[in-house]
Amino acid sequence: MTKTLKLTSVLFAAMLIFGTSCGKYPDGPSISFRTKKARLVNTWKVTEATDADDDITENTAGETLTIDKDGKWKRAGETKNGPVQEFTGTWELSNDKDILILTYDDATIVIPQQWKINRLKNDELWLENAQANSTSATRKYEGQD
Repeated sequence: MTKTLKLTSVLFAAMLIFGTSCGKYPDGPSISFRTKKARLVNTWKVTEATDADDDITENTAGETLTIDKDGKWKRAGETKNGPVQEFTGTWELSNDKDILILTYDDATIVIPQQWKINRLKNDELWLENAQANSTSATRKYEGQD
């Protein structure tokens, strides 16, 4: 009985220490039992969006970003202004897994987009892209799968 109590105490202390430590992403989560790649693979629907710090949520509502486990991504959807221009490509995570790199199949877009991951949960994805003049673009997504 005493051995079980000691083991339980050690496990509880470890959970407190590791459960309250700093997470990878600024807005969380602090701990997850799924890999970052497994959490990214989903169809994501825009819930909030900015461009050059201006709110563009109304124009992007209905846009989706699908990230597949085979390294492919697709942007599509239907907004109040009509269909979203569809783009496809490949994705990868930076070495430290805090940047989502989207490379386009479209030959006219040669520079991959790099989005800083601020939050990555099974059902939430928050991205930020630095722009000129100290502004940024942000996207907050809700998982659909």
